[in-house]
Amino acid sequence: MPNLPITPLRIIPIFEPHFSVSGVSMRFNYDLLPGELLTFEEIALRYTQQHPDEKELTARGLLSPSTSFRNLVIRALFAQEEINSPIEDLLFVSDDNERKNYLRRFEHYLKNQQAFLYFRRNDEARKEGRWKVVGETQVFAMLDPNSAAAQNLLNSRGFKLVLMRQTEEDEYWQLFDAQAHPCFPLSRKIQFLVVLSTPQYKVPSGVMPGTEVGRRVKAKVLQRSSQAEFTSAVKARYGACIITGTQLTERHSWPWVEACYIDTQENEEGFLADNSADNGLFLRSDLQRLFINKMISINAETGQVLFNPALETEALITPFYQALEGKVCALWDAVPPGTRERLRNLR
Repeated sequence: MPNLPITPLRIIPIFEPHFSVSGVSMRFNYDLLPGELLTFEEIALRYTQQHPDEKELTARGLLSPSTSFRNLVIRALFAQEEINSPIEDLLFVSDDNERKNYLRRFEHYLKNQQAFLYFRRNDEARKEGRWKVVGETQVFAMLDPNSAAAQNLLNSRGFKLVLMRQTEEDEYWQLFDAQAHPCFPLSRKIQFLVVLSTPQYKVPSGVMPGTEVGRRVKAKVLQRSSQAEFTSAVKARYGACIITGTQLTERHSWPWVEACYIDTQENEEGFLADNSADNGLFLRSDLQRLFINKMISINAETGQVLFNPALETEALITPFYQALEGKVCALWDAVPPGTRERLRNLR
């Protein structure tokens, strides 16, 4: 049998998957590299690979999770240039509420210097459905838009934040660049600013690290949030005016039946001292105003509606309302002992 030539065995190396960033070949390891432009699906996939035990990312709001009123977690930040981030290391936060819980969450990460992932995009990237990866980021400071610190910081960057109009509860701002061009399509209801420490801006200049928003901002944001919780609880308890039994209706452009506080004393921080449902009544709008102005009261023992004789209310209240005097509240049986005690202590 003739000897056959022996062919050397070729060993073919097996490479791990790789991808290219800026022309440089790299092993694919699910990193989120600063500067990359990715779809949300790509971001979510890589995040899941890195954090398999955590919940998936969401991009329904500024923060992920989009709502978090029971805990203070921030997994990622998704900022839109035209809405809340015309400057990469600054956030202009508006529409915070008790469900979003932005203020408390950012404060928690400021105090503990924890990091989260930061993604942002301009209008062009939005049209392409992509986000720019900024990278792991920390909260450096938080500022009141009215403060000198905020104005000085923006001025040092060539920007100017201008109060365009003001209502009883809200302030509407516009940010102008060095050429006096507006950065927001419309003036925005800015509640506070967040200064970020990003891979590019590790130590933002012009502001003290660890600065927190003051009492004015916290009172406006947190009091409004707690008031929403209070209104929801009182509404769930009664569902109708406790004096007349009038049902809540959505047919009008104003609330026909509203929650109001019994004891309106404030604590040392300027917040309402008692925000519990026991400190609330659900009243028809017109009766609520009479109660708030101490023109009528409710007897804590009998539940009867009473006029305030010291104000000579008979001359001020029409016979339509005078007919209620002495009548027992329609929902008095639903009023718990805690609420009756607060009515008893009302001065």
